[in-house]
Amino acid sequence: MQPTSDFQYLTPNLLLTRQETDILDCLTDHGEMPADFDENHVRSFFVGKDFHLVLYFPHTEDRGFQMFVVRDFSIHMDELFILKSIFQRLIQQGHNVAMLKKAHYRVDHLIHMAGTFRALMHSGEPEPTDDYLPGRVQGYDF
Repeated sequence: MQPTSDFQYLTPNLLLTRQETDILDCLTDHGEMPADFDENHVRSFFVGKDFHLVLYFPHTEDRGFQMFVVRDFSIHMDELFILKSIFQRLIQQGHNVAMLKKAHYRVDHLIHMAGTFRALMHSGEPEPTDDYLPGRVQGYDF
């Protein structure tokens, strides 16, 4: 899925969208469409080198989808840490704890596997650096 103007750029490499049509198309294209919409869902998948994490909220007061995309995730580790921190904060605040723990776990697992993915996806390339360090993203205090 190519980012469009419907994406919010949390950082240059961490994007968020709530455009349900685009999210549903992406889920369908990658075989991740939930079978039922009566319960929470966390879906994650890769599109090329990008990591996609989709959350579905079924309750009337917050019904809908959110999709986070981390571009070239094995390189942009800081974005994964930011995403993990966002979920940690929401869990601590008591927001949809069970679902957000699943999302947190998926991001945490990916962080631990990022070196392996980087070796597979970027073999022979020098180790990159990221401009966004945890705790230094505007609007977030980690």
